[in-house]
Amino acid sequence: MSARFSRNLVYNIIGSLLPIVSALITVPIYIHLIGAPRYGIVSIAWILLGYFGFLDFGLSRASANALGRLGYATSAERAPVFMTALYLNLIVGLMGSVVLFVVGSFLLRDAITISPDLRQETLAAFPWMVPMLPLGMVLGVPIGALESRERFFLSSLLLASGTMMGQMLPLLFALIFGNSLGVIIPSLLLARLLSVLLTFAIAVRLEWPIRPAGFHWGWARKLFGYGAWVSITGLISPVLDTFDQILIGRMLGAAAIAYYAVPMNLAMRSQVLATALARTLFPRISREGREAGRRIMAHATISLIYVFGAICAPAIFVVGPFLEIWVGHDFAQHARPIAQILMLGAWMSGIAFMPYNQLQAQGQPDLTAKVRAAEVVPFVIGLWLLISVSGLWGAAVAWAIRVGGDCFALLWLARCLEESSLLRTMPAVVLMGLSFGIVETVDLEPTVSLVLGAVASLVFLGFGLVLEPALRDAARQCIKWMLARILRRGAS
Repeated sequence: MSARFSRNLVYNIIGSLLPIVSALITVPIYIHLIGAPRYGIVSIAWILLGYFGFLDFGLSRASANALGRLGYATSAERAPVFMTALYLNLIVGLMGSVVLFVVGSFLLRDAITISPDLRQETLAAFPWMVPMLPLGMVLGVPIGALESRERFFLSSLLLASGTMMGQMLPLLFALIFGNSLGVIIPSLLLARLLSVLLTFAIAVRLEWPIRPAGFHWGWARKLFGYGAWVSITGLISPVLDTFDQILIGRMLGAAAIAYYAVPMNLAMRSQVLATALARTLFPRISREGREAGRRIMAHATISLIYVFGAICAPAIFVVGPFLEIWVGHDFAQHARPIAQILMLGAWMSGIAFMPYNQLQAQGQPDLTAKVRAAEVVPFVIGLWLLISVSGLWGAAVAWAIRVGGDCFALLWLARCLEESSLLRTMPAVVLMGLSFGIVETVDLEPTVSLVLGAVASLVFLGFGLVLEPALRDAARQCIKWMLARILRRGAS
């Protein structure tokens, strides 16, 4: 079981990294080929799609949880859940498309400044973006079915290939047919349609036999009951994640957003391991009883605290020199102190993925929604006060405080870390605090920063291996797998 889990985790990590690498390659090409204004319109359209995703009422997550609880039940037991979730997502997605069309048209016509020559092109192309919403909602059902069976190689491959096709196919169309939005956005729709059809075909083959008339009202009520709370979380989370940049632009000006947004993107990208681990565990925790789920999540959380700490602590040391190389000295001087705070926050935010997923997997999505709702007012007030007093530094501190409070609240509600487990995490807290304290009080040379970052990573891993048996087992399996590969190559 542990070996299979390790493979699934690797599949999810690779599946998350591939689109990031693809984006790093394609974004500059997009900007060069279609220009920054058109690329900005495409980005706005994607933001609208992402935000209006909450209109699925959490049904994708609900279906993944319900199918995960059924696990390897017979197709006769799983098919009603699959088909009910599929029809509900399609119906709600079509209704959401109407809302997206009305609101999106208003924003693009009246609320966002677009040059007159591009406005008509944008409004003519936007209707092609609207059908992507129900397609994206439908995609969540077959992906949930695959992950409920722990077929993570397939699900990661399909998600990564679909995202990469959405990045590359429009470039191909732009080269062949021209760089107008009337070419690019329909090609985005085509890429999503192909991705949905392929994923659906594979999932149906695994779930077969299923009946097209398999809608079940009992399951519909259960899915809506679970999904409503997930939807509330999905509605609040984008506000918490984006309001800081909106307020920075309002209080400090648009130029200040870049000094904050670049390190924030780095901090979010660092969470690939945390998101992959939470995603891998979700179907298994959905099947387990509450106490067994807590035990599994305790080992996973402590392992993540140290392994992710071995990423974030060095990042606190080296993010300054990295920004100097990547974006230049002047930009780095403004962004470095922000990035160091945000990397500390990213560590706490990544840890929070574990209790967050545990609560949702074990049928308590209301708790995650209530925690996020309780954060909104204190965060907005604290953000405004800290920006007023300390500018961008204050904004980063406000975000770090929010995600830290979110992490502690979710850990407490999930009860996945008992007193003995908490004691095993104390060295990590001390090490992270020491790393942050050093960079905040001492002006380090780049070489010294690299050395201290390497030392911090090794110390984190060392403490983790000593204190967490699950991490030792995972390391032992990795070493065995590597030795076996070396021996097979030597024999051949």
